[in-house]
Amino acid sequence: MFLYKLEASGQGFPPSQVIVVAADEEAAFLAADALLEKNALGFIEVEQIALVEKKRLEASNGYVLELK
Repeated sequence: MFLYKLEASGQGFPPSQVIVVAADEEAAFLAADALLEKNALGFIEVEQIALVEKKRLEASNGYVLELK
């Protein structure tokens, strides 16, 4: 399993970072899309999702997210 950091943009939601645990990249993109849809307050259109970083899922691994 891996920890994936993705960035998503589109219509109906602000540019977002999505962190998911998945077995492979395809599953990570599907999970990120599902999370964006699930957390949306209305209809959204995801135009782009980009893989930013991938780490093996281990104790003490994680990401530092910058607040803007």
